[in-house]
Amino acid sequence: MTTQVPKIKWAERPDFVYITIEADVESPVVKFESNKISFEGKGKDGKQYAFSYDLFKEIDADKSSTDFKTSRYPRLKLVKKDAGPYWNFLLKDKKKDKFVETDWTLWKDEDEVEENEDAGKFGNFDMGGMDMQQMMQGMGGMGGMGGMGGMGGMGGMPDGMNFDDMDDMEDLEDKEEEGDKKNTEETEETKLNSVD
Repeated sequence: MTTQVPKIKWAERPDFVYITIEADVESPVVKFESNKISFEGKGKDGKQYAFSYDLFKEIDADKSSTDFKTSRYPRLKLVKKDAGPYWNFLLKDKKKDKFVETDWTLWKDEDEVEENEDAGKFGNFDMGGMDMQQMMQGMGGMGGMGGMGGMGGMGGMPDGMNFDDMDDMEDLEDKEEEGDKKNTEETEETKLNSVD
């Protein structure tokens, strides 16, 4: 049986690197070394998956961790040996690897990271404890949403206009199109009957 290299996605913070291994595997095995990570596992599809990558900089292998329970795919949290500026590369050789991609859903630029961000919640990528209702309140009103301010009326309709008016406008547009079509037919008929 041939071994396949799974796609991995990564994102980073000043102190950590998050990796998601896109392989639905049973009993994955991950090995952390100071400058290397290795992975292997048998997929639920029967395929064997594995990789070994040399990292751009060193990690603390003892503090790095895995999460195999909160997601379909295994997740890794690599603890950087030296916290600080972003690596901007995952792999030591800085080359583009077709199996390594940036995880834009988890990525935060250095200037967006909050000092009190709880990176200990790896595997529970919540929104910093904010629930959906708090998020919507923080966004303010949205146009067309009843009771939430924003644009007047439904979906941005001018004040005083309702759906019945919309039906009337559609009828008027249909009549205009019919008239335009009739004029075009008359013009075509005139061209056919004229001698130039």
